[in-house]
Amino acid sequence: MDDLDDRGHPPAAWRRLGQMVRQRRIELGFGSQASLAAEGGPSLSVVNKIETGRGRDYTDRVIIPLEDRLGWRRGSFRAILDGGEPVCLDAAAPAAAAAEHTHDGNYPDEVVDDPFLRFIWDAPESLADDEDKWAAVTGVLLKRMRPAPRSLDERADSRQKADNI
Repeated sequence: MDDLDDRGHPPAAWRRLGQMVRQRRIELGFGSQASLAAEGGPSLSVVNKIETGRGRDYTDRVIIPLEDRLGWRRGSFRAILDGGEPVCLDAAAPAAAAAEHTHDGNYPDEVVDDPFLRFIWDAPESLADDEDKWAAVTGVLLKRMRPAPRSLDERADSRQKADNI
């Protein structure tokens, strides 16, 4: 009984969820876990843990984007863990439902061309207010602007030039 998570789900329920997430991801044309993560799903490490059945309990911050990207109705994640089936939002066109962007298009210029930043901006008000969204967007942009670390060869060259002065 020690293997049960906080809500009473056995490891087999998490493995079943992982299999269904993987099957749905592939069905929708996400060839890799990374491609699902890049299109607004949870992070690559979380997707990997879920698909391999190593996940345990996740908050709505993880579950909602995953269900949205997979084209599942909210609550499908928990339904699968409880032994049920996921409910597709639009069975006729599942890939279109998952890939379609539903925001009103009113993005700041810094956000409009980047799917990851749009995902941050689209966070529900219950999870983040505009100040939180701007802080997250700014953090991502600053990290991207940071210069790449120099290689060891470049460091040795600069030391050698300094020694010759």
